[in-house]
Amino acid sequence: MKNDLTCGVVRDLLPSYVENLLGEESKEAVDRHLENCPECRERKEDMAAPTGAEETAEAAKEVDFLRRVKKGTVKKIALAVVCTVLLVVGGYLLKEFVIGRTPDAEHISIENPQVDAENNLNLLADTYWGAYELRGLKSTEENGILTYTAREVRVNPFQTAQGGYRKQIPLLSIPLKGLDEVWICGRLVWQDGMVIDRDTLLLLDAKTPYCGDAPALGNIAKLLQVGNQIGRYNISLQTSERPYRWTLEFEDAEETTSATWGMSRFLGYQMLALVENLDEVSFRFPSSSGVFTAELASAALARVTEEYNAEHATSWPVHESIKEYAESPLEYQRLVTLLRMMFIGTSGVAVTA
Repeated sequence: MKNDLTCGVVRDLLPSYVENLLGEESKEAVDRHLENCPECRERKEDMAAPTGAEETAEAAKEVDFLRRVKKGTVKKIALAVVCTVLLVVGGYLLKEFVIGRTPDAEHISIENPQVDAENNLNLLADTYWGAYELRGLKSTEENGILTYTAREVRVNPFQTAQGGYRKQIPLLSIPLKGLDEVWICGRLVWQDGMVIDRDTLLLLDAKTPYCGDAPALGNIAKLLQVGNQIGRYNISLQTSERPYRWTLEFEDAEETTSATWGMSRFLGYQMLALVENLDEVSFRFPSSSGVFTAELASAALARVTEEYNAEHATSWPVHESIKEYAESPLEYQRLVTLLRMMFIGTSGVAVTA
């Protein structure tokens, strides 16, 4: 077909051509002209190529789009972080202040336990952790054993009373008729007529079968507070042959008195009970010394138990060996009661036997 388009006509048509707006016949005519006209072809290529301004505008659009995407992503991440922190903090606060946890028996503090004239055990139940308190106390009784459970929760910082901030400490009054034992949050509190001290439970946990176990004996002496009661001491053990002996030497102790010896017997008898194969305990001071044997301690306790039963109309068992007192919390508590009567006295001052 004859190419009858002039350069002027083609150049007028090039904008529509580049934008693909021409009809099929006009487009073919322009194509034939461009095949034979370098100048028009060069002009068409210049028009088809993007300008710097267009490139800049397109790049700006892309950068703006990426910024919006990044900004939206940062917002989502920040929102996710905030929600996560709120969930963690909220869960922690809910756990600490509302739900709580099951308290350990060793954390339970029983304050002022007393049995009144109507045979009710009155006491305050608390925890040794100052920032926590017991809530939701519930009791169940089965076969003469009364068991209390509770939650250990953090004290509300806005919980105040007259005089300022305080914990909520439950006051319990427990009728003991028909009961053999009372437990609070896993801790034995009362058994067969005796309030069980926390020290009794700790000492029984520290009980050891072998007097050659120096760390175990050191722990017993620490729990008995020998250093506070008498003074600083060194320990030596005789375990090569019978009688096995545990010696405590008080180099810095003041001059021994009847009160010192009363306290020595009070502590020494408990040591004999808590170490199964221990035969003797020796207390040595700069100016004197004394040895307490398991045999003589057993005989003395048997005599005092009979006297106690006669005076208080009780029927405590008379044990043949002092070791039998460390077989249960009840028997150990009875041992402490007898030893206080023998060596400490009602005034709290140690006396001689």
